[in-house]
Amino acid sequence: MTSDFLLEIGCEEIPSRYIPGALQQLKELISSLLGEYRLQAGPVNTWGTPRRLVVLIGSLESCQQDLTVKVKGPPYNRSYDEQGLPTAALQGFARSQKVSLEQVEVESIKGADYIMINKRIKGKAVQQILPELLLKALTGLTFPRTMYWHTREMRFARPVRWLLALYGPEVIPFSFGGVNSGRCTFGHRYLAAGPFTIDTPQAYFRCLEESYVILDQERRREMIRQQVQEAARSRGGNVVMDEELLEEICYLVEYPVAVGGSFNPEHLLLPPEVLVTSMKVHQRYFPVMDPAGEKLLPSFIGVSNHRFLRNTRSGYEKVLQARLSDARFFFDEDQKVPLEAHVNSLSSVVFQESLGSLDEKRGRLLHLAGYLCRGLGLSPSRRQIVERIAHLCKADLVTLMVREFPELQGVMGREYARLSGEPEAVARGIYEHYLPRYSGDELPRSLEGALVSLADRLDTLAGCFATGIQPTGSQDPYGLRRKALGMAAILVAHKIDLPWQTLLREALNEPASRAGLTGEQQEAVLDSLENFVKARINHLFREKGLSAEVIAAVTASPVAVVADLYGLASILEGALGSPLLQDLVAAHHRVANLAKSADGGKVNPSRFEEKAEHRLYQAWQQVKESLDKKLPARDFEACLRLLQGLKGPVDYFFDEVLVMAEERQLRENRLNLLAAVQGLFLRVANFSLLTGVVGRNNNS
Repeated sequence: MTSDFLLEIGCEEIPSRYIPGALQQLKELISSLLGEYRLQAGPVNTWGTPRRLVVLIGSLESCQQDLTVKVKGPPYNRSYDEQGLPTAALQGFARSQKVSLEQVEVESIKGADYIMINKRIKGKAVQQILPELLLKALTGLTFPRTMYWHTREMRFARPVRWLLALYGPEVIPFSFGGVNSGRCTFGHRYLAAGPFTIDTPQAYFRCLEESYVILDQERRREMIRQQVQEAARSRGGNVVMDEELLEEICYLVEYPVAVGGSFNPEHLLLPPEVLVTSMKVHQRYFPVMDPAGEKLLPSFIGVSNHRFLRNTRSGYEKVLQARLSDARFFFDEDQKVPLEAHVNSLSSVVFQESLGSLDEKRGRLLHLAGYLCRGLGLSPSRRQIVERIAHLCKADLVTLMVREFPELQGVMGREYARLSGEPEAVARGIYEHYLPRYSGDELPRSLEGALVSLADRLDTLAGCFATGIQPTGSQDPYGLRRKALGMAAILVAHKIDLPWQTLLREALNEPASRAGLTGEQQEAVLDSLENFVKARINHLFREKGLSAEVIAAVTASPVAVVADLYGLASILEGALGSPLLQDLVAAHHRVANLAKSADGGKVNPSRFEEKAEHRLYQAWQQVKESLDKKLPARDFEACLRLLQGLKGPVDYFFDEVLVMAEERQLRENRLNLLAAVQGLFLRVANFSLLTGVVGRNNNS
């Protein structure tokens, strides 16, 4: 027999960002525990609102499956005496296992015979199993932060206020957080509080629907989407749906009702980002755009957790009006001096205790920006723009607007630069130097903005590593992984023709000196920093669809420009399964097997005895000469074709030449020739790392 099982964990309001992860964990934990406890069931579904986490196990069997286990008894030679009669050891074993002597069997284990029985353990009723299973599931849940309210050992996202646990019409009794399970639930906090007595799982869903609780998050999300769009249309505009904001609001309400409001049109004189940030980030409102989606209208759409009331709209409007009035005041005050004047205040703001003030960071940015400009050979006019961006890019951090709205850093720098008469390239670069802000974000479009963004990331990475600040596990308070990933993305997108290891070394010099590191300590820090950044480069390439083997092969080469690594990796990825790559891997494999035995000496052609030796040496010379031209020109396809041309001479060499000759000098010369040939391959990639994927189609 089967029945549905329902669990509801009623809580104080859970933070919205905790709920999706908790529901996924609940589903996985309970599904796993059902298997562990041998309970057959249908699908496991989870739903959540701010006040409740709900699990429904469909068609749960009333009893766990029986289990047959093998129990090993005494050795066979101790179980029967010389007359073949059972010994006391065998009889005692049979009694302890409650079986007759006719039920015992003999089984050989590692060459010795033992008495064995197949013991059938009858499954327990589900009512006996569920209390333990549920407690394991609830104590196994993790949250970003937890609270305790009953005992210090009992922690949860928020205090648990009620537990509903029904197997069909029957209550499953268990306790968690000082709360005993029962058959009572509660509806919407304000519209139908309850409590309500529930007879069956099916009755539970009807009760919530009648009590103004939309339990299904997918349905709730679509209700919000539809209501918000309809409310915006009623105000003559449209909403560009922000999916992150929609997701957050979905888990903030149990009964969503869209509420349209308006604000003073004079506030439209503020930069649009100020208005959008005030509405989205601070008030969780959806901004309303004109029908063309180009301009903001003086309207917004909020989402209430209540039926519509007139004072809800007026309350929403008053709160937003106050915040926008503050923003207007900050905007006007900040403009009383040019952006340049705010630079003077950077010395009073600490960037990081061991790395000094924001003004000291500004100095390091100027140095690194100049270093990048010189390395790329930028014209004096473009270099001047880059250095001006580096000089001004942190100035908006001390403005009133950014102090109140930290999300607007860069945005306000751009706007204040424009109002101060700075060139548009400088204003745009100030905004772009913060890009990308997160994975998948836009990258700087201008080279000038990209270079200052690189300088900023290099300085933060080098400074943190020099002072012993490195990400550990999930802890990354300075966002160093994100900064390194953004750095790699910029190097690829703008094809920055500078070795990434050299950039890290240059960035590390000043903070290492400031931290008093010895030369040996600085090299150790640099090694850690390079490994960290290399891991982020690999991550970026994986995001771009490259296989792990190809990434490992190219990053093992001496190619030091990240854009070149990506270009080379893309070509190799496209060649997977092709005759070209098969030839390259096969030739390199034959050479590398013996090249590792070479002593590293020079090849002496005068010691050649076989025609095949001369032919391979001549091929090596020709390919080396061509690679010296093609590699600097980034013609990687041509490089691969050149290396493919070595396959014939390599095969001929191994067919005709005994490499491991008895005469030492002859043998060492041949090994050194193979090492020289392998060196040509390794200048492009470590092809030995592609052995496992050489025959794979690149579309598979």
